[in-house]
Amino acid sequence: MGNMNALERFTNCMHFSEVDRVPYKWFGAWRTTVERWWEEGLPRDVYLDSYFGFDRQETLPINTGMIPAFDRKQISEDGDSRTLIDERGVKVRELKQRTETSMPQFLEFPVRERKDFIEMKRRYDPESPARFPQWWDEDVRLLRERKHPIALYGGRDMGFFGPVRGWTGLKRLLVLFHTDPGLVHDMMDFLADFYIEIIEKTLKATSIDYYIFWEDMAYKTGPLISPKQFDEFMVPCYQKVTGILRDHGVDVIMVDSDGNIDSLIPLWLKGGVNTFYPLEVQAGMDPVALRRKYGRKIGLIGGIDKRVLARDEESIQREVESKVPYLVSKGGYIPTPDHSIPPDVSLSNFQHYLEQVREIAGI
Repeated sequence: MGNMNALERFTNCMHFSEVDRVPYKWFGAWRTTVERWWEEGLPRDVYLDSYFGFDRQETLPINTGMIPAFDRKQISEDGDSRTLIDERGVKVRELKQRTETSMPQFLEFPVRERKDFIEMKRRYDPESPARFPQWWDEDVRLLRERKHPIALYGGRDMGFFGPVRGWTGLKRLLVLFHTDPGLVHDMMDFLADFYIEIIEKTLKATSIDYYIFWEDMAYKTGPLISPKQFDEFMVPCYQKVTGILRDHGVDVIMVDSDGNIDSLIPLWLKGGVNTFYPLEVQAGMDPVALRRKYGRKIGLIGGIDKRVLARDEESIQREVESKVPYLVSKGGYIPTPDHSIPPDVSLSNFQHYLEQVREIAGI
């Protein structure tokens, strides 16, 4: 087989068709990781994706978040931390230093009851001019000649549980499922309708090759809500959005969720989602077991334990050999570590990992 471009390779891989090799991908590295790698010899004047040989993939620069965002406003500070209202309207206490290696303390969220949701909706006007790039028409012309896959993905602003949790906070949302289920339905239905308007406007102008939802709705032993709640509140919203996507010929539909999502996969399939990442190993996700269970019903991306990359070369080789040969042979799989690379991974270890994957996955 001759060499494929990145678009052909991605499309064939995700449809279980023949490829010249699997796509090469990662989820990036922490800033502190890159700083370590500079000390270990990584050139400072390179684009990391190109330097490491990853395939080109892009997401459309479409803003699916709040317009306008909240004004960032500091409220107070002490020696090590400051309290502020962030761009999402959340009152947080955060460290002044080491923000990459710590999480803020979430103090208050902007949506507490229905009247707050009504106010929040004003920030999600699909007709806001700033949702699309200023030179969108010119971008569209260039996209017609692309040789790489593009996605419609709004990050933390393109899901149902994930964005609503961002409005209410986790504890309040979990309570609302029981005390005010109508409000939860209304918030998720509103987002589904909002996404559909963005999708239809986008797909009138250009095609896309895949679509990504973001949820991050599980922890190490299971999801943050029950499958029954997911089925009642979220599946109908997924079906509305994925139905529109398929009407426009988009059939690679992904969800990004950390944690153990095993019990939700059948429901995501019911909702029209067919590809899953990052398959977080420390939460019990096993891409080999998923392939054996679901066959060609699902695409898989990730599932290489990032923690192993901090160990020795033999451990890295065992991790790769235990998963990649089987998964690549079955198709529909893109190998990559199960999250961004943390700073305990040396440059030489990461390069050894890449060599191992490419020796197997280069076909």
